[in-house]
Amino acid sequence: MREQITKWIGRGVTLAIITACIVVGSNYLLDSNEQEKQDEIDKALVHEVAQSDFAAFVTETGDVVSASNEEVRCEIESRNGAGTQIIWIIEEGTNVDEGEELIHFDSAALENEFTAQKIIVANDKALLTQAESNLDNAKRTLTEYKEGLYQQEINVLEGDVFVAQEEYKRYEAMFKHSKQFAQAGFITELQLQGDSFRLEKAGRDVDAAKLKLDVYSKFTRDKMVGQLEAEIAKSEAAKEAATYTYTLSTQKQQEIEDQIKACIVTAPTAGQVVYANDERRGVVIEEGTTIRHRQIVIRLPDINNMEIHVRVNESHVNRVTSKQLARIELDSDPDNTLIGEVTEVAAYPFPLRWHGAPLEYHTEVKITQATPGIRPGMRGKVRIYFEEKSSVIQVPLAAIIEHEEQFFCLIREKNDWIPREVFVGSNNNSQVIVTGGLTPGDQVALTPFRFIKRSDLPETAASTVAGNDNRSKDSLDNVAARSGTR
Repeated sequence: MREQITKWIGRGVTLAIITACIVVGSNYLLDSNEQEKQDEIDKALVHEVAQSDFAAFVTETGDVVSASNEEVRCEIESRNGAGTQIIWIIEEGTNVDEGEELIHFDSAALENEFTAQKIIVANDKALLTQAESNLDNAKRTLTEYKEGLYQQEINVLEGDVFVAQEEYKRYEAMFKHSKQFAQAGFITELQLQGDSFRLEKAGRDVDAAKLKLDVYSKFTRDKMVGQLEAEIAKSEAAKEAATYTYTLSTQKQQEIEDQIKACIVTAPTAGQVVYANDERRGVVIEEGTTIRHRQIVIRLPDINNMEIHVRVNESHVNRVTSKQLARIELDSDPDNTLIGEVTEVAAYPFPLRWHGAPLEYHTEVKITQATPGIRPGMRGKVRIYFEEKSSVIQVPLAAIIEHEEQFFCLIREKNDWIPREVFVGSNNNSQVIVTGGLTPGDQVALTPFRFIKRSDLPETAASTVAGNDNRSKDSLDNVAARSGTR
């Protein structure tokens, strides 16, 4: 019996020990889980809510340019080629005076063309001189005919008529004598017929001479005058054509000469030399580069009138207007912020560079603060401010949860996270104004979905506070996704 009691006692002690171990182990595990939970909360990214000044702005990068640029272009026409080669160009950054040489283009081909054109001009001038001489001769020939040769020919023909008439009278007298001699029997009948034939022929000669005179005076004169006047008209046309050809060849010679002069480019005004390089098109200005007609080679900017050109995304373009304040950080001097002012926002976007590319609008920001050392071509970051408020509650965008057209923050309460509905206002793509639901000193999680699921968010009806619609005009998640961290 004593042994049995001893066994029971031993078993009880053993059970007690085991129970005590279980209790101690359970307490240890509970304490360990609680500590792990506390450690996890302590390690979370937390933002403490406070009041501060709010500034909403658009941030874009851009290039510094001069608002007043004197552009130096290539004025040499491309003659059956891609352009004209640069054989010498002044060093970029050089300060030049008006009239100082900037560029030498290759003029060898133009000089050869000029020599060939001089020969053409000389030949055209000779043809024009010959045409002028032919015209003068044609006019003189007409005058000579009207005032000399025609009357001379008339006199000759009238003389022929007179001779023919005299001949007729002589044969007429001879025929009368022959008739008398034939009646007296001194000549034969055959001799009388011969004299009669000669008289008839002489009469016909008179008629022929008169007809010839009449034809010449009535028809031949008009024909000759018409021919001579046609020759004059032909000579005038030939002279006009030769004159036109000579004028064109002379003009071409002058154009070639002007092109040769244009191969040496001088500064139209004083300024600092800036090459018109274009990385997008692969244009690099240097000796040996081929330049097309009217291409910009050098700019002479006014460094006292500078501005920066940026491309504003379509999601922000309606917020940007003229006269808005801008702050500029140049990549070359990021420690010194420049002050600027928006002067122009394009009404239409740039052409799309590829299908699906975002629309961007050209915007010009005038640098109102004079800065030594600023040069065209520098790049910088531009912040264009479109809204500013003082002493408002604002939190990072990452702390806001958008759910069913409502907004929540995950609030830390001791060792737990509690979702709370908040009411939001303007945002600047990094901070958002909270118009209700938070008080200074609240701690909100910046990574809320590490501690809560979207299905755990409360379902409450949409409400308004102080007349502000809780539903933002633009989804904050969409804004953050579209704009990224700026």
